[in-house]
Amino acid sequence: MINEIMNCNKCNMCNNQRPLLDKVEKCDVMWVGLSAKQVDNVLDEVPLSVATKSGKLINEMESEVQGCKFYKTNVVKCLPLNNNGKLRYPTKKEMDLCIVNLKKEIELLKPKIIILLGNNVIQSVEKSMKVTFDKFNDYEYKLYKYGEFSFLPIHHPSYISVYKRKSKEIYIDSVKELIMLSL
Repeated sequence: MINEIMNCNKCNMCNNQRPLLDKVEKCDVMWVGLSAKQVDNVLDEVPLSVATKSGKLINEMESEVQGCKFYKTNVVKCLPLNNNGKLRYPTKKEMDLCIVNLKKEIELLKPKIIILLGNNVIQSVEKSMKVTFDKFNDYEYKLYKYGEFSFLPIHHPSYISVYKRKSKEIYIDSVKELIMLSL
């Protein structure tokens, strides 16, 4: 199934860069970001890497939860570029096309918790999986059980890293607590 995702060509973004996937074969927690970043070699890199602000913050949270296997992915696996070759947000259509690959990853890996990073990801999952999440207040996050999976919609880590640095520890503690409660 991962090979199927790696060879996806539903849109032309695969011409910018092949799908960027994590190497884990089993996980307890799946982090879901919006889209891939540009990398030198998709076989050597992973989504939400520690080379990014988001990845650094995710790594901090992971290091505080022992004995848990994590997997990082994006709704859009390939690289969305504008006409000038610069990274851009994926369109709703691109997210709709690519979210089937996220569903395949969820089926294959069967995570206990799927952490949705930011409003674009949350809205995309709500639409495609026909689920509904309440808006969160500050850092009062909530787990939503749908079938055999629990979803955890949260602020995007880059938002925290850039705009809410003073609240970083509250953010980390809130997410970490819900992960530990669910395992």
